[in-house]
Amino acid sequence: TVQYGQLLRPHPQFLNMTATASSGQSNYNALQLSVEHRFSGGLALLFTYTHSKMIDNVGDYLNYVVNATQIQDYNCLKCDRSISGQDLPNVIRLSGQYELPFGPGKPLASQGWPAQVIGGFTAGSFFTYDDGLPVAASSPNFSNSFGGGVVMRPDATGLSTGVPGGPQITNGGLYFNPAAFSQTPSFQFGNAPRFLASVRAPGTFNWDMLVSRRFRLRERFSLDFRAEFFNAFNNVQFAGPNTSISSSSFGHIYLNQVNNPRSIQASLRLSF
Repeated sequence: TVQYGQLLRPHPQFLNMTATASSGQSNYNALQLSVEHRFSGGLALLFTYTHSKMIDNVGDYLNYVVNATQIQDYNCLKCDRSISGQDLPNVIRLSGQYELPFGPGKPLASQGWPAQVIGGFTAGSFFTYDDGLPVAASSPNFSNSFGGGVVMRPDATGLSTGVPGGPQITNGGLYFNPAAFSQTPSFQFGNAPRFLASVRAPGTFNWDMLVSRRFRLRERFSLDFRAEFFNAFNNVQFAGPNTSISSSSFGHIYLNQVNNPRSIQASLRLSF
């Protein structure tokens, strides 16, 4: 009259006994490059590049709670070792600021009304790029909770996750090969990785810009104008594909925007 699954537990003589993991392991390696240069003509540039790889067997708090990538089998923590949900192999940041060559003390339009109208402006920009975070395939819980968490993973079939021509970034387009996974049999744990290094959500490609100018009102007074353009070119970043194997749209992507559209804000500050 005792369930076979109960007899397989580490302490079968106890009912309603659960195990939780209070620790985990992570490993991060990176090559970091930073180049900064200030030109004599009022131009300053900063370029940074990071190439990295992060592996762990637990997620951060956001992934653990929101994305439900909890441990699958508490009796096999090493089975959850995979690429991290925070892994971004390539990250580029580029920022620059340029004092336009117009106005008093500048090589162009340094006198008269042109200096007053177009002088004193500064332009800046900030560029962001990354590869996108890996996604996690999920499966219904057929383990009957013996030794496991809540969300399970499917089995990997050994087929490539790629699709001919690459991911189709169209509404309902095929983003990865669903045949690369199969439903996990009952009372078993799926062998697919916790996160898929070969399938990543669309990455970040964004430009922010600013324009500023200082107006000298009197010797002790100045007025600073600043206009900022977030997502200046109105680039769209889409959410990742459907990763639930029980869904009819498993492996497909739908064009749901996850970043903010272009926004502009302006400010004035009086200094005295």
